[in-house]
Amino acid sequence: MSVQLALTAALSGLRTSQQQAAMVSHNIANATTAGYVRRDLALSATTTAGQGAGVQVDAVARRVDELLIRDARYETSRYSGQEARASALADYALVLGQPQDEKSVSTQLSKLQQAFSRLHGMPNDDAAQNAVVSQATALAQGINRAAEAATTVQADARDRLATSVDSVNTALHRISELNGSIAGLDARGGDAGDLRDERDRLLDQMSDEIGIRTYGRDDGQVVVMTRNGQTLLDHTLDPGETPLTIVGGDVMANGVSLSAKPDTEIQSGRIMGYVQTINQDMPRALAQLDELAAGLVKGFQAAEADPTKAGLFTDAGAVYGITAGLASRIAVNDVVRTESWRVQSGVQAAAPLQPGDQTQIAVFQAAFTAPRAFSAADMPATATLGDYATAMVSAQQGYRTGAESEMNARKISADTLQSARINRDGVNVDDEMQKLMLIEQSYGASAQVVQVAGRMIDILLQIKG
Repeated sequence: MSVQLALTAALSGLRTSQQQAAMVSHNIANATTAGYVRRDLALSATTTAGQGAGVQVDAVARRVDELLIRDARYETSRYSGQEARASALADYALVLGQPQDEKSVSTQLSKLQQAFSRLHGMPNDDAAQNAVVSQATALAQGINRAAEAATTVQADARDRLATSVDSVNTALHRISELNGSIAGLDARGGDAGDLRDERDRLLDQMSDEIGIRTYGRDDGQVVVMTRNGQTLLDHTLDPGETPLTIVGGDVMANGVSLSAKPDTEIQSGRIMGYVQTINQDMPRALAQLDELAAGLVKGFQAAEADPTKAGLFTDAGAVYGITAGLASRIAVNDVVRTESWRVQSGVQAAAPLQPGDQTQIAVFQAAFTAPRAFSAADMPATATLGDYATAMVSAQQGYRTGAESEMNARKISADTLQSARINRDGVNVDDEMQKLMLIEQSYGASAQVVQVAGRMIDILLQIKG
């Protein structure tokens, strides 16, 4: 090898070491930057006329494990969806209470039954009569509050769903812009690493909102779809284009409904959690409450001498109308508030019964023990009012605990995969510092070669002189 080749090789080593040092310092500076992927330089040996002439930088390498990223996004998406659903169920269950809680509907119903039992032993006692009225009012208001809570949770989920859809559309527009920029840089041989990092961060954020799949094109662009294959992004989006929309409460992906079957169409993400809350969990809760309210209104109406008139519990002050929405309308008959003797003689009685007469009270008590037919989902088909109320409260708490258990399991899986992703693709400062020491040694060696080659050239010049 000639002195000239030695000098050329050494100078290429110096240039490469400088670029490596710059890249390592960039990695270290971004060690705590969310979504940053470690960069390396792809190097190769150069030759001149078949002889080694040093080293050259071919490209900036941004190596990621796409399979690991896919799995991490999927588990994170499943966790965020379950978290949204568990939070909604917890908000409702907090108002409904546990079966043994003082405020729970089942406890309030049990207390009303006990109040009637005490009244049976003291039919003419004003305090016992007023206790029945008071407890009936507490029960009706408890059902009202539970229905209001379910409606509020449902409305809140709708608001959050709209926010999530807007977030997805905003991210898709930015990804569309980045696709064009990345494709242009790749075509010119530029470094699009930072743009790819930003695009991956946006895809990560999207996967929190809705389960997605992606695949890359040869020009560096990515196509984004739902987990079930509905396309969200496969072209440059126009400024006003909205791939994801809400039409009448239905989530649509470019005109295709996703809400009808959230478990198969959306599969994961907060949007799935909100859709399940809106279309499944809260309607089921309201239907169960409506069935209990209907049992109370119809049961006590049938206990009256004239079952065509309103009884102790009414449908907004009137006789039973329809079950749908009854939990929000159930109320205690106003006549017993001013004339408590009616809980001993009958709400529709023309006059009080004889002192000590327990006949009507016994009929009221029978309303609690008579088996009734119910049609709400996940509830017994036939049960007493008390058994149904207890089963309803227990079922709602079961939904909550089940959702929270699954959420915790998803979180463990998501955190594990996310840690694996960071460990593989992120920056390890200790490793980068070791690389920096090697680069320093390489740079010093190359500089030493340049010095030696320079002295050799000086000697040659002296000889020729």
